[in-house]
Amino acid sequence: MLYRILADSVRGYVEYSSDDSGDSFGRPSGTRMGGAWAGGGPSKSLDGLPLPPLSNPRVRFWFTELGWREYGLAYLAELREAGHIVRVVRIKNPVESRVAYRDPYQVALLPPEGDE
Repeated sequence: MLYRILADSVRGYVEYSSDDSGDSFGRPSGTRMGGAWAGGGPSKSLDGLPLPPLSNPRVRFWFTELGWREYGLAYLAELREAGHIVRVVRIKNPVESRVAYRDPYQVALLPPEGDE
């Protein structure tokens, strides 16, 4: 089983309204679900996770069972504590031709054919 965390993005600008102090920078937006790392949330719990030198922007990282236990659960809790809306997606046995990288903690997958 592989696990992927999706989270809302962080606001990268200041919004002003009558009931807002204008201090919205760096807060979860509640929208635009995507890869948790790309969303700009906290990531202290990922310290020590290998970062492979991949340049293909289409790959998506998934935790292996070991990676989920060692990093994923703590990262999920960290995102929720920071106020992010999160979702966990699971898949089984991806087609080997989609695998761009693999280590004991994570697998980088290319999108399925036709999902580009």
